[in-house]
Amino acid sequence: MKHLTLAVALAALFNVAHAGVIGGSTLIDASAETQLENWLGQGQLNFTNIFTKTTGSTGSSFHTAADGKGATFSLMSVSYDGITWKTVGGYNAQSWSSSFNYNPTGPYNNFLFNLADNLVWKQYNQYGTYNGGDLGPVFGGGHDLLVNDALSSGYSYGYSYSPYGTSIVNGQDWSGKQFAIRALEVFTVSADRAQVPEPSSLALVGIALCALGALRRKQAV
Repeated sequence: MKHLTLAVALAALFNVAHAGVIGGSTLIDASAETQLENWLGQGQLNFTNIFTKTTGSTGSSFHTAADGKGATFSLMSVSYDGITWKTVGGYNAQSWSSSFNYNPTGPYNNFLFNLADNLVWKQYNQYGTYNGGDLGPVFGGGHDLLVNDALSSGYSYGYSYSPYGTSIVNGQDWSGKQFAIRALEVFTVSADRAQVPEPSSLALVGIALCALGALRRKQAV
C-alpha cells in the first residue's frame, strides 16, 4: 500500500493539467482549444482572455485591451439569420494598434477560421489586418472579416484569406449580407509550460524516490 501511495504521488506530480484558457471563455471549450492549437502549430498553448464584449463595449474598448499585446486570437459568435450561430474568428500574429492603417505580416502567418464548419483560410497577400481604432477586429483587405464600431455586427468578404468574395461564415458568396454578433472574445497566446515540473516539484519527486528506495531496502532485509 505504501508503494502504491508513493506511485500515485509521483504520477500526480508529473501529470500536471493543461492550463488551457485563463480568465474564462464562453467560446473556447476543450475541442476548440485543441483545434486552434493544431491550426497554429506551436504546440499546447495558454489562452489568456484580455477582452470580452459586454454591454456598452465598442471598437475603442477592444483596442484599449488588445493594442500592443502581441499575437492574439479573436473569436466571435455570429449569425446571418439570428437562428444559426457559428464561432468564427482570426489569428493575428502581430499586435493590434489604433493607427488606422493596414498591418501587413511577412511571412504571412495570419489565418481565419470557422470552428463550426472546420474551416481555416490562411493569409495570402500583404493585407493582414486593418487597425481601425474605432472598429473591432478587422482582417484582410476585403474586408475578409470586419467587426463594426459597436461590436454588434460585421461582414466577411474574401480578399486576403479566402476565395474572392467568399465569406468565412458560410463558405459562400457574401452577397452584401451582414451578420449579427452576440459574443466577442480576444485572447493572447503563450506556450503552455504546465507540463514542465517546477524546481520545487522536482525536489519533491527526489524525496519521494528516496523514500520509495528506502522502503524497498527495508522490505528486502
